[in-house]
Order: sequence, then structure tokens, then C-alpha cells
Amino acid sequence: MDRLTELNRADEDQATALVAPLIERAPEIAANVARRRPFDGTDDLVDAIRAELLELGEPARIDLFRAHPELAPDNPMTMTLESQSEQGRLNLTAHDNAYRARLSDLNARYREKFGFPFITALVRHADTDSVLTELEARLANDRHAEIQAALDQVATVSAARARASFGSSEPLEGRSVP
Repeated sequence: MDRLTELNRADEDQATALVAPLIERAPEIAANVARRRPFDGTDDLVDAIRAELLELGEPARIDLFRAHPELAPDNPMTMTLESQSEQGRLNLTAHDNAYRARLSDLNARYREKFGFPFITALVRHADTDSVLTELEARLANDRHAEIQAALDQVATVSAARARASFGSSEPLEGRSVP
């Protein structure tokens, strides 16, 4: 049985458990997505996640963002396995990372300005320089623009995780949250 069929046939608790790794530390969103079953394909699952994200008011969005880890945290073991893998691909979890001091400074400036950690879909980045360039550019955003940018990044991360877990060949580009 493929994983999407397993998700569609699962009871509510099992379905929520299958969806939960797709959305960083957001069990209520995962449960709401699971309730939208059955999914005809992974793209339907991705659309359900995006719909749930769009229904969040600003306070709930900020809570969602605050559940995400910062880039290159002091203790990578506090992150979900998915985040450890995503950050590890760019060597962001290593304490000897040459970018560590710069990332720490930018993370602090970002959190001070916006009140939540910088969120980016690392799947869109080939290297740490690309991440740093995006972080610096987004520091220039106003709060409203940054909340929208962060929400789009959460949706992209969730879509990438869904496609990795449930399969799909649709490209990530061009499917931002409106």
C-alpha cells in the first residue's frame, strides 16, 4: 500500500501522526489537514496544508512561526528530525560552521525586529551563502510583508516534506500562498 492510500485509510489519530511531520510542531494544523481526507494525490494534500495555513489569523501565524527553529541553533537536537536533516544538508547544524557567528547575529536581528525566527525553505537553497543573502534581504521587509513571506516559506517547507514523504514530481516554484 502506498503512503497516500495509508493516509486516506488511517483513523484520525494515525492520519494526524502521518501529517504531523509535514508541518513543524503544529499538531492542530496536522489534525485539521487530516480531517480534509481523502486526498486524490499529494498535490491535494499540499493544497489542504496551504488552505489550513491561510485560515490562520495573525496571532496563530506568529505562534506557528515561533515553533520553528532558528538557523544553526546552539543545540540542533532540539529541532525535529526533519529540520535537523534540512539544516544538516547545508552544514548548519555543525558547531564549526564558518557562518555561525554571522548567522547568530542575523538571527538575533531578525527575531528582534519581527518577534519570530527567520524561516526559509532550505530546499530552495543550494548553499549557505544563498540563505544568508535571503535573510539579509528579508530584514528590510516590513512586518506585514515578512509575515506573508514566512507563511509562504512554511507552505513551501510543508510541500517539500509532503512530496518527499508521499511522492510527487510537481516543482516547488510558483506555488506560493496568496
